[in-house]
Amino acid sequence: MNLNRTAAARRVVLAAAGLLLSLAALPAGAAPPPDPLGPDGKPITDGWAGAGTPADLAPPAAARALAGAPGGYPVTGIDVSHHQGDIDWDKVADRGAKFVYAKATEGVHYVDASFKDNYSGARGNGILFGAYHFARPDKTNGRTQADYFLDRAQYRNDGRSLPPMLDIEWPYKLGGKLVAPGPCWGKSKNELVRFIRDFTERVRERTGSATMIYTNPNWWNPCTGRNADFGDHYLFVSSYTDKVRGLPAGWDRWTLWQYANHGKLPGDQNVFNGNLADLAALAANPGGPLPRPVVGDWDGNGTMTPGLVSAEGDTWRWRLSNTLDGTPDPALDFTYGDAEKAPLVGDWDGNGTYTPGTVDAEGKRRDFYLVNSFRSGPADIHTGFGGVEDIPVVGDWDGNGTFTPGAVGRDGKLHSWQLTNTFAKPVTEIAFTYGDAGKTPIVGDWDGNRTFTPGTVDMDGDRHDYYLSNVTTGGATQVHVGFGAVFTVPLVGDWNGDKVFTPGAIDASGDAGLVWQLTNSLTGGSAVEITFTYGGTGAAAAPAANPAPPAASPQPSTSPNAPPSPSDAPVAARPSASPSRTPAASPSPSRTPAAVAGPSHGPAGTSGPSHGPAAAPSPTRSAGPAPSASRAGASPNPSAHHPAARTAPRP
Repeated sequence: MNLNRTAAARRVVLAAAGLLLSLAALPAGAAPPPDPLGPDGKPITDGWAGAGTPADLAPPAAARALAGAPGGYPVTGIDVSHHQGDIDWDKVADRGAKFVYAKATEGVHYVDASFKDNYSGARGNGILFGAYHFARPDKTNGRTQADYFLDRAQYRNDGRSLPPMLDIEWPYKLGGKLVAPGPCWGKSKNELVRFIRDFTERVRERTGSATMIYTNPNWWNPCTGRNADFGDHYLFVSSYTDKVRGLPAGWDRWTLWQYANHGKLPGDQNVFNGNLADLAALAANPGGPLPRPVVGDWDGNGTMTPGLVSAEGDTWRWRLSNTLDGTPDPALDFTYGDAEKAPLVGDWDGNGTYTPGTVDAEGKRRDFYLVNSFRSGPADIHTGFGGVEDIPVVGDWDGNGTFTPGAVGRDGKLHSWQLTNTFAKPVTEIAFTYGDAGKTPIVGDWDGNRTFTPGTVDMDGDRHDYYLSNVTTGGATQVHVGFGAVFTVPLVGDWNGDKVFTPGAIDASGDAGLVWQLTNSLTGGSAVEITFTYGGTGAAAAPAANPAPPAASPQPSTSPNAPPSPSDAPVAARPSASPSRTPAASPSPSRTPAAVAGPSHGPAGTSGPSHGPAAAPSPTRSAGPAPSASRAGASPNPSAHHPAARTAPRP
């Protein structure tokens, strides 16, 4: 054993934890430890992407020196700042870099001295360029910092500029001390979420672009309380490992991956999750990833079918299908809900038909806005339940046919569940703990008894593993099944009308579009029984444009307070700016589980794992060809191939 190396590693870990040895413990005459140096070997004056990364998450020096791009991701790039000094951009281009992010600003006090040279040098050599801002939530609010950044970033939507980037991570050390209390800048979870929301909203207001968010799940999940409301922005994940082993809450796929902080090119080494055409699409259509997939029983026949939800201005546009062959239904093309809230679906009046809703993430509680028909206009039901830091879910908890809210928090290493059976002044009626808090909560009817119960789904390994319970009292897992390659979007739903929810997956990795793969079994088989394409990737982010919808859209509910049907005005189909992350049998709220469609990321019934209505992220916003469909009695195993072996998944 190399004792010197072991001792050095121990000191690094102690320093990273803030357990610095006191000067009194140093031998007489010994100098204090030197301040850490920046990437340029000079004293640190400001932050950069990865500046605050704890030592135990940074790659060893030997690994950094040999860092090569991970296999399967041929589009490479870098991120830089003044710490790299003068950069030979001609050489960078010759060595194959296709994109770069360069630091522009920090807080409201710092402009990177090399930004202008990096901007002109990269663009002059045909490299797609993006500017980034190092967040200082300890200084001012997000909106003010966004303005400071955009006033200096020279962003333009010209097809050659990448979306503006927010670097939100750990505080770094300056003069031997952290610039703010770590690891969360001395701020509460709500304060950090508000900072990020204010910054990203201001970027969209001024540029029309979604934000590229650079972060690490080891910072994001604890410091934002696993907030999943930012999946309509692009993810630039920092992970100094051989593969991305976990994502921040709210995303089920990444756009850029910083895999090393040193390598063959200047600065940090990055790869893009796609091909060159996808990278060009990202620069050309920076509005955000693909529409959000949702699933639900839109016609009350007992079978769940797909839908896509995309943001059009301030409103959600819904495109639903009543078949499992990829055919869109012009009569189910409508708008509903504030796009600042997360979309979800469920049966709110017990008539057997799933209809839309939204849930917010502001204030002190989650507010649900639900409608009993397919239309625009005001909500039929407004209720509040669950803390704003909880994961919202919806389901039929008592078997009476009506979906009501739930909230999933954390109790140590387990998820804590609180459910209510009423919309009127709801209080917690069912409370229990179930499921590894490191996995995504989902809900569904796993045994066909018409009652929704909890589950979780993981996002690591080679496939998605589902851990399901048939009771709302906690305890052991009754069903464990694996389905869907880990690069797909997981969802759950009742695909054949037998009342039992089973898994599904959406593969957005190829050029065919969003390929839906479904199984009707919970017995552990991984065979795909139903497959079809609904929705697009790249330039075809949504089902084909439908003719103008009829003046009166179907109204599943006969509720006396149901407002009129959707607007007569035709709405051009175009993909949403919001990437979604996990289809759900019915979308789930912000991170709602699948059995009920929840807000945008979760398995289908609630939008499951991704936390919202399931949808695969994509960088475009233009309507594309009609979805193609094909049925397969038994398709190939969805885990058999990773997109890296074909075309890497879209961002």
